[in-house]
Amino acid sequence: MSRFEIKIVVALLLIAVIPTVASVVLVGQVIRVSEGVAEGQSRRLTEPLEQAADAYRQLFDSLKAKFQLRAALVAADPDLRHHVQGGEAKAAATRLAALRAGIEDAQLLRIRLPSGAQFAASERRRTAADHRYRDLNLVTPIGAGGHTLEAIFLADRQPFEDFARLGKVARSTRELTLLRGELATYYRVVFIIMFGSVLVLSTLIGLFIARRTARRVALLAVAPPPLGARDLETRVQVRARDELGDLAQAFNEMVTKLRTSQDRIAYLEKIGAWQQVARRLAHEIKNPLTPIQLAVQQLQRKYPGGDPKFTRMLEDACDIIGEEVDGLRRLVHAFSSFAKLPDVKPERVDVNTLVDDFLRSRSEMQEQASVRWTPLSPPVEVMADRMLIKHVLLNLVENAIQAAEEAGSLEALQVTVTATPDPGQAQLHLEVHDNGPGMAFEIADRAFEPYYTTKEHGTGLGLAIVKKIVLDHQGAIDVESEPGSGTRFTLHLPLPPPDPGKSKKKST
Repeated sequence: MSRFEIKIVVALLLIAVIPTVASVVLVGQVIRVSEGVAEGQSRRLTEPLEQAADAYRQLFDSLKAKFQLRAALVAADPDLRHHVQGGEAKAAATRLAALRAGIEDAQLLRIRLPSGAQFAASERRRTAADHRYRDLNLVTPIGAGGHTLEAIFLADRQPFEDFARLGKVARSTRELTLLRGELATYYRVVFIIMFGSVLVLSTLIGLFIARRTARRVALLAVAPPPLGARDLETRVQVRARDELGDLAQAFNEMVTKLRTSQDRIAYLEKIGAWQQVARRLAHEIKNPLTPIQLAVQQLQRKYPGGDPKFTRMLEDACDIIGEEVDGLRRLVHAFSSFAKLPDVKPERVDVNTLVDDFLRSRSEMQEQASVRWTPLSPPVEVMADRMLIKHVLLNLVENAIQAAEEAGSLEALQVTVTATPDPGQAQLHLEVHDNGPGMAFEIADRAFEPYYTTKEHGTGLGLAIVKKIVLDHQGAIDVESEPGSGTRFTLHLPLPPPDPGKSKKKST
């Protein structure tokens, strides 16, 4: 075997080995990313579950405290104590009946002697509707004679059942975490076995093909180096204008497009995964909100008052729970909107019409900013979904306004929108530039990451949605920003293909 044939075999082995090694590395990265996403999902799911569980525990503590207070009031009744200490069982039973009648959710009041024998009792007849309630038993001493008051109160069964279901969800989350670790190991083993087989097969095929192809490639003096598995910045130096030069140039263009496509695909896959996470979280968080709110409202309605301190504490607790429920509802709405982005339907649109439509659609808040726009002359068409690109522009202007509000410079905010056609790249560059406070480099570098935000009440989804919309247009978006120098977003949107009818008319 000649040295050139050996080189061909080695090259074929490298072609097989590099993707194999790269695939192993990438699979490891994918598994780590998926584990990170799953861990983040589990953490974001666990936090609201724990908050909901705490709310239920507070509710149960409030119920128990309320019933303990009522039992203590009954045990402290002076007439009842007089009858009990005097051994007047009949009079004590009559007083118990009167006291029980004044307590709506009291099922049974019973007095026991120190020996354990029953002294007097009053019980309400159970009805068919009582299946919605569960019993809560309390024992309270009456005076110092050893007599005790046994009280059974009726509590709404629904919160307890909801709390049990919440526990099942938490257990399921822990089981999924354990299963995730086992699946990762299984995937690695299967992947290594599969690509190991490919490596062996590639070696055999390389040995077979090397002898047959050596003479056909012997005249090639220069060949592009193999592309590194993760080095998409590799370029082949163009030294000639012949076929090999064209091949090298095509190789460089291919690597550039591959880098762009890889970044686009990676981002869209990441957004797709986050959309699935958002859809699941919105569903899981939304379910317990209504029962929590109803339970709190029912607790507030059922409490008859009588203790100003407890009443104030109850009202504060209800207000806090209500505010947290409203905040979770807003979060669910943001997750749902992110998970249900419409498909892009690009069409030929005049850029002047597109921007004018955006200017007319601004809300009252966005009208606080002065927007300058100079229409293109002659008009230029672009391939765009009017509704979604308008949403992108509205979102960018709203971000500028929010940043200026936080910096206290809203009155001086100026937003400039410019459009520059680039026929050579078949693109239109649409810029949105503001003179706001700008962003630090590390913040601008992560501006399009889902759920990354520096705002106190932000969700970090606005710019992620913007980038996904632009990428779905087969375009790109860049951001340039420095503290104190404003922020510039540049949308690169595709120009429509040439109209054959117009070209024929010009030629005639």
